[in-house]
Amino acid sequence: MSEIGFKIQMLPQSLTEEETDELRRHYLVYAKAERDEGRDLHRDLDRIYTEVDRLAEEGKLLRLVTSLHESKHTVIFATDASMLSLREFQQAMLAEGRVVRLISESSPEINFVTAMMPTDLLLVVTTSNGFARRQIARIKQSRADKAIITASEDPDLHSAFNEVLTIGHGAEEGSAMHRIYATFGVTYFFDRLFTQYARAFDEELA
Repeated sequence: MSEIGFKIQMLPQSLTEEETDELRRHYLVYAKAERDEGRDLHRDLDRIYTEVDRLAEEGKLLRLVTSLHESKHTVIFATDASMLSLREFQQAMLAEGRVVRLISESSPEINFVTAMMPTDLLLVVTTSNGFARRQIARIKQSRADKAIITASEDPDLHSAFNEVLTIGHGAEEGSAMHRIYATFGVTYFFDRLFTQYARAFDEELA
């Protein structure tokens, strides 16, 4: 569950009825689409992976790789629910000697985003764009070099960023593909980004 705004607690009984209903909608929408609309997870994943591979093959990750290497501070800004999949990338970058800070909506460090400078890199992860819309005032206030990773069109929103990295289309909030992009697409994108980084800067792979 990558774009829903509330934070899930550890115990199911801590959720309100409205939160439980939203959670069920989020997780069941693709299963219903498989049953009723003929969606096929294998086919959809192939499209996602092909799109991310295309970004890498066309050199669209290279500027981001360079910024990752040269930035004074790097922050990935995303929902609380996205943090679990993003920690893998954070740990991988630590293996390369680079600190990547993860900041979510509920993080006590959230004001760090607005204090970022032009020598810093801000990566906003929001497949449906919903998270970025909620946080757009804070994002615009940040002076960092900004990139957005998304799977939904919104030219007005995207104009606030220096780089728009589109990993696919049709991930609008509540759509069948929303969870699939947020779960598999984001994970694969950051795996490929790490690989590009390691190939560029790890002596073992040079």
